[in-house]
Amino acid sequence: MAASGQTPRRGVAVKRADGEPLTRVDIQYDFLRAIFDDSHEVFTDPYASKDILPTKVSFRDLYIKAILHSPKATKALKDKMNEVSLFAEDFAILSLLVNVGRVNTTMSFFPEMKTAIRTYHPIPSLQRTNGNMQDAPRIKHILKTSLLEDEIKTPPATPADILARCKLGSPPSTSVTNLIFVLAHHSGPVGQSHFEGRLEFIDLFIRTELSSASRAQAFLWLCYYYLDKMPANPFSDPGQLSLPPPLTSLTYDQAALENQESSEDVSVTAKLIAQRHRIVESHIAKDAGKLSAKVSVNGSVAGDEEGSVNGVLEDAKLKPKRSAPVFRSKTGAKRNAAGEKKMVTRSEKPEEQEFTSIIPGLDDDDNVIQAFLTQRSTSLPKLSAHDRFGDSLDLFSSRIKSHPTLRNSLGADRVYITPHRYRYSPYGQNHSQTSSENSRIRPQSVFQRTWQIITSTDPLVDSDDEMGDEDAREDYIQRLKVISRFSQHHWEDEQASYPSAMETRLV
Repeated sequence: MAASGQTPRRGVAVKRADGEPLTRVDIQYDFLRAIFDDSHEVFTDPYASKDILPTKVSFRDLYIKAILHSPKATKALKDKMNEVSLFAEDFAILSLLVNVGRVNTTMSFFPEMKTAIRTYHPIPSLQRTNGNMQDAPRIKHILKTSLLEDEIKTPPATPADILARCKLGSPPSTSVTNLIFVLAHHSGPVGQSHFEGRLEFIDLFIRTELSSASRAQAFLWLCYYYLDKMPANPFSDPGQLSLPPPLTSLTYDQAALENQESSEDVSVTAKLIAQRHRIVESHIAKDAGKLSAKVSVNGSVAGDEEGSVNGVLEDAKLKPKRSAPVFRSKTGAKRNAAGEKKMVTRSEKPEEQEFTSIIPGLDDDDNVIQAFLTQRSTSLPKLSAHDRFGDSLDLFSSRIKSHPTLRNSLGADRVYITPHRYRYSPYGQNHSQTSSENSRIRPQSVFQRTWQIITSTDPLVDSDDEMGDEDAREDYIQRLKVISRFSQHHWEDEQASYPSAMETRLV
């Protein structure tokens, strides 16, 4: 038993290949027929007018009314069920199989089905009319939405919840479709409570060694027990009214006599399979017609044997090779992946990806830093920093030099942005600088040094392997920790200054 009280999933669904019919043995037709042929009108009708006394109906009528009152049942389905009682009964029996999970939601039962994710299966014993039997997902959706007005928001989800509602309110405690969903989901606990663990609820639809009539009586007894909960269950054993009816065992020969196919079933099966075959062939012909209507580049029809091959080959020859991507810096100079400048004429139309530098107004330091980091994070991989940024780095460097706030905060008269440093030597000296230039640079703090590293190195350069990506990620994490630590101290200093300023005002 599952922790939630539900029965672990079992292989209860019928498994058949595409095109194979579901026989009477597969669906246990005699068992289903015994349920829908029962004439006891003992179930309270929740769809009757409330101005009159509660109306009692049979299980057949109750289940059909539940389908008709579902908001997801189409008008065409309702009209067909109201007009043809045989179709309504057959559709209700099929819905009951979907209700308990015996029919998988990948199955379809109308020959016009086109989708490839469904399998078509004729059911000759349940297709006595020409009505559309739809498919299992649609049927299940109809049953799921078939709820009573007072349980639409919070329908009962366990047998205990249903019994509690049955004791407190007037019957029925829930819709019949929701009751069967709950009983199927709690098949094991239901069997423990009512059948002493000898079988589960779902076994009533599977166990062929038990007679169909006795299983049908046990099913109706459970439905009445949870829906109406009256003192005398009409489906009980006359000698023991508080217990479910006994189940009758069958011998092998006796079980073989049940669910036998009729001659009408054989003829209906052949008719439905032939109909499905014609529909599939028509779909293939339509698809072939659409394919032959496509004209290739040289004017030949793709459906023609000679023109089809030649057309594809000619089409492939006429398509030019895709040129290497071209990137454009802010100055308009175009470079290819190797960093070389490339002149592009109007006749050539390679796929371009324009790289626009994002340099906002230098009104505050945070905006400048955020903009520059955003520009670096959106750059293309496998290119050096100068290839990716071009003249944008020079422009950014010159604007920082001209900005007094940034120049003073960095503590240096000159700001160097060196785009050619790599991940494995991020803290090395810039060899392009002379010793005299180095002597003029004042000592830098940790924050200044971190800012210089961030603006002059890229850990993702040359990180083609997985190990390099891990190193780059670790490098970025270390930088983020340093910046976060300084920003936290800065925020604490600002918070500490607020109370003192407030006290000064009060004084």
